[in-house]
Amino acid sequence: MVGAVTRIRTALASAAVALAAAAPAPLLASGYDRPLPVFAVLAVTAALAAGVTSAAYRMLRGGGPAAIPAGLPVAAVWLVALASWAPGPVKGPVPAAVDAVLHSGARILTTAPQAPVTVDLLAFPVAAVWLAAAIATVLRRDGHVLPALLPGALLLCGAAALNPQAAGPGYWSAALVATGAAVLLVAAPRPRPDTASAGFIVRVPDLAGAGAGAGAAPARRRPRPRTGAAVAAVACAVVLPGAVAAVGASGVLTDWPVKAADPRRAAGAPAAPTQERNPLSYLSAWSADPDVPLMNVSGPKTELRWAVLSEFTGPTWLPDSTYLPGGANLLPPAEAPPNPVRTKVRVSVGKLPGGWVPVPGAPVRVDGLAVEQDEDSGTLLSSDGPVAGRTYSVTGDVPEWSGARTAKAVTASGEEDQRYLRLPPGAPPKLAEIAARAAGDGTAHQRASRLAEYLRKSYTFKPGASGGHGYAELAKLLVTPGRKGGGATSEQFASAFAVLARAAGLPSRVAVGFGPGVGDRDRVVRTGDAVAWGEIYFRDLGWVPYDPNPRERTPVSAPTPSETRTEEGGSRSDGPDAHDLGGRGSAGGGGRPDSGSHEELLLVLPALALLAFLLGTPLLGAIRFRRLRRGTAPDRIRAAWTELLVATRVAGLPVPASATPVEMSERLARELPRIDPERLRRVGGLVNAARYGGSVTPEDAAFTVAEVRSATTALRRSRPLPRRLLWWWDPRAPLWAAQPSRLPR
Repeated sequence: MVGAVTRIRTALASAAVALAAAAPAPLLASGYDRPLPVFAVLAVTAALAAGVTSAAYRMLRGGGPAAIPAGLPVAAVWLVALASWAPGPVKGPVPAAVDAVLHSGARILTTAPQAPVTVDLLAFPVAAVWLAAAIATVLRRDGHVLPALLPGALLLCGAAALNPQAAGPGYWSAALVATGAAVLLVAAPRPRPDTASAGFIVRVPDLAGAGAGAGAAPARRRPRPRTGAAVAAVACAVVLPGAVAAVGASGVLTDWPVKAADPRRAAGAPAAPTQERNPLSYLSAWSADPDVPLMNVSGPKTELRWAVLSEFTGPTWLPDSTYLPGGANLLPPAEAPPNPVRTKVRVSVGKLPGGWVPVPGAPVRVDGLAVEQDEDSGTLLSSDGPVAGRTYSVTGDVPEWSGARTAKAVTASGEEDQRYLRLPPGAPPKLAEIAARAAGDGTAHQRASRLAEYLRKSYTFKPGASGGHGYAELAKLLVTPGRKGGGATSEQFASAFAVLARAAGLPSRVAVGFGPGVGDRDRVVRTGDAVAWGEIYFRDLGWVPYDPNPRERTPVSAPTPSETRTEEGGSRSDGPDAHDLGGRGSAGGGGRPDSGSHEELLLVLPALALLAFLLGTPLLGAIRFRRLRRGTAPDRIRAAWTELLVATRVAGLPVPASATPVEMSERLARELPRIDPERLRRVGGLVNAARYGGSVTPEDAAFTVAEVRSATTALRRSRPLPRRLLWWWDPRAPLWAAQPSRLPR
């Protein structure tokens, strides 16, 4: 009956450890486009790690931390199985698993939340959950009940910080931690009094020998404060409730003005650049030849956004370089658009150049095309090169601005918004005057509306006008309000609106897109449907569009020879208006690794050496202890004694080189008062017998091995916390064990 209860308690404790280690799984899974399979994988990982580490602990007979690396081969097999189920960019399960181990952390930080479920994006969370469960299992088996919850709690905090936008309130995670803690406390073994088999041991001081001077036994040291226990108690009292409160109370703080920072922004976009033509530079040439089909669109009639340009350099506008690879499900905008209408269209791209992906409104999902997303603008780039010839379906939230509360809206003015107000040196002298007179006074919305109205009424739309949208072109185009200006295309008008808005103190940018096209449900979008406009950023509203394009048109002028030189596909040749973009990241971590990179090799080799040290040193100790169960009785006794001598050196216990086994036993008995000194003396006698040809039996060998294990464990637990933490990773231990002749005799 007692054995059955013990087994039930052990099973419950293992389940509780797995439950606590799996607590971060809901938050980690929220960062993928298929959360349920990821949650299942992480939960199975926690259960598997707890079971494997517990079995390794039993096989090593209380080997402590050595049970953690002992289970890593099973973790490697599990990762290879995941590579077969969810392959990444590298072909083959084993190469894919190795690639995932080397690059998973970096790729997670360079991939937008809602990422696809692939092994290179799963390896880091799987390894973290495995280690948390393994460490918790060892702590629990060593009798540290509450500290066994700390690995899962710390990982829980990391999971909440990794996906601050994709992850919602962590109620399920908090519930898993609380349930695991309750079950673990219920299943904890009840403390028993420390008694011997025949009754209590009462130590009586030897009064007769108290004054024997030098012959008296040395006084026992007072027990030192249990610093490690105090630290563990404080950690449990602070970290466990803090972690649960942090993830569980996030739903209450949804409307708090302070938001968690996304670590992906600190990591930066992937470093590998690609070349993309500035999308704004196509518009002038397209306006001269408006009937070229670009794409076929099926679905509700709506405009399509193509690209957004936020950085003005003086000669040109540039898009952001913060595109991160994402999955099918995309991040929603930071500010929800007003009155959004969920719209799904199917796009078959024809001669559309570049990798920009046309989408309706703020995209929320894309199927049939691997994309990268810019979180701020909501625009998409194809991860697989140009979109020409591709077909995809995209769903987006199209805002309805007619009922938006823009009349009293306030523009944002934080530090992160200053780049939308920045104008480089070299602006035309009349720019500030024109902006001030055209915008006038009033609210931000009124001033932006007046700027758009000034451009619409003072100029005409001139198809085929010369391209360019920098300071030089704007200096020729802009006139003082009240005068009639010349003609241009939406390329120049969108740029003029954004530049004038910045001069007037309004955060602005340029957007490029397409009109609905000709037709009803199935329609054709042509070059003449391409258009650019300006956008102003308002607090709590986001980016509000303003149309500065004139309704009055001038006849198409005959293009000059320089304007008719086009590249393949009908776009203008590279001139001052065409700009190659080198700051955008590629799939960054999604592509194949460069096997010839010497820099990567220099980073991988030290990492592999460190990994070999962290895994190999404890495994060597575990293997040595396993060998104590094989061989003749004298060999096993001598090997066990060698391990005890190695342990005394690792513990920093000074022992004379000439000390005999009996003297060593006496020294250990004084150092470890909880160990029966008679049993240690018997061990010393058996070692002498094994060394000098005495009679020893297999039972004597088993007794010696058991006592050595018990003494080694007690010696480790008696050391200060830093030495205990580094016990299994002392690189000198294998060398001492390999040369027993240099140890005390």
